[in-house]
Amino acid sequence: METNTHLEDAALIGERQAAARALMSRPLLARRTHPVEFSLVRAHAEWLVQRFQRVLGYRLTVADDHARLVKRGLVDEVVSPTDRATGARFTPRTHTYLALALAVLVEGTGPTTARTLAAKVRSAAREAGIDADPARGLGERRAYCAALSRLVGLGVLTETSGTVRAHQADPAADVSLTPDTEALRSVAAHLPKAGDTPDSFLADAADPDPESDQAGEVALRRLLAETAVVYREHLSDRQRDRLAAHQWRAAAALGNLLGCDTEIRAEGVALVMPDEAAATPRFPSDDPVGHTALALVRHLSGRLHPGRPATSVPVPDRELTMALEILGGSDASVRADWARTAGPEIPDPERLSALVLELLTGLGLLTGGPGAWELTAAAARFGADVDERVPRIQDNDEDSRTHPTQPRGSGQDETEGGAAPQADPRGDLDRVASVLQAVANEKVSATSGDTGDDRGPRNNSG
Repeated sequence: METNTHLEDAALIGERQAAARALMSRPLLARRTHPVEFSLVRAHAEWLVQRFQRVLGYRLTVADDHARLVKRGLVDEVVSPTDRATGARFTPRTHTYLALALAVLVEGTGPTTARTLAAKVRSAAREAGIDADPARGLGERRAYCAALSRLVGLGVLTETSGTVRAHQADPAADVSLTPDTEALRSVAAHLPKAGDTPDSFLADAADPDPESDQAGEVALRRLLAETAVVYREHLSDRQRDRLAAHQWRAAAALGNLLGCDTEIRAEGVALVMPDEAAATPRFPSDDPVGHTALALVRHLSGRLHPGRPATSVPVPDRELTMALEILGGSDASVRADWARTAGPEIPDPERLSALVLELLTGLGLLTGGPGAWELTAAAARFGADVDERVPRIQDNDEDSRTHPTQPRGSGQDETEGGAAPQADPRGDLDRVASVLQAVANEKVSATSGDTGDDRGPRNNSG
């Protein structure tokens, strides 16, 4: 039986790209927690090391039991907040215990227990001049155990007898822990220097607009790979010019590494990952936050559609607040459906609204903040479905679709003789222009196997 070389090559490329996507989603990949993904990374380690360095300037280290992708050059786009299993964010106190636990564990060489480790953490805190003691009370123990649970989830700390959760509930319930010292040393990828301040440390970590063309191209690839949507109007003049000149080459390089398509439109560029790729965060999703966020995006896309090509449209605070209350507030009918399912925790209305706005902002579908919210053009890809339960608000923008209906006889909807007003021809022209613009900006997928080092076929610069 003859071997199909083409199919073998396709399978090989697919495995490499799946491994690369796994590393992008989880930069610290342990064999114990993700055995399948780690096996792929180990099998294609040489190719991955070279490609990550060449395309994104990221350093990849592959050990016997873990792999660590060290990202650099971006801050906000790469760093996601650390949270507990419940979804609650780490407090400064929890981060303190995480740092202290790491400082103790990287110097250890054998199994330990939660209580023994707590004593060492207390000693290290005293030496560093920090007021921290895991045995002081329930609040301190919860923060300490949340830090340990994080390390267990990363696969660098193993519960061999008992659980951290049990120790959190009862300080007398001890738990045996086995640290993976080498993997623990890879948790913190960029350690600050002695003379660093928070501002100087972050400034050294990120350079969004390098002067050299080569560094600028790498910075653009990082931005495209780590950001849901890159809008041209948000870039500096120099980076906007680079994107226009090198977007096809960047699309080919990232497609070759990650197996993604690149959607290039007038307003910006976005990577479209395969369906099975583990997106973080995944959207749309069927949990309460994802469900509400999708409903909100569809409602705002229909209610605030400007009727003409635009990169963004203002979202009045009152419109946003009302929509969130109807779609996920305390009286929302969907809450009863959530309560009947065996799904995740149902956040209270205030927290749900905050999580929805945070999710949409992180995805680039909403920008700005209170008093300056804007819905971006990418939101329209999820459809438009106006929820008529949300009342319309008064808005004097001539192109807005949120005008309240005026009563007959008010002089707003009738001419002097009582006849219906003549149709505004500009409205029809705007709609035609919108359709033509949508057709002109139809998706362009760059699925070439170009590594990103050859000049582009469409112009001399790529």
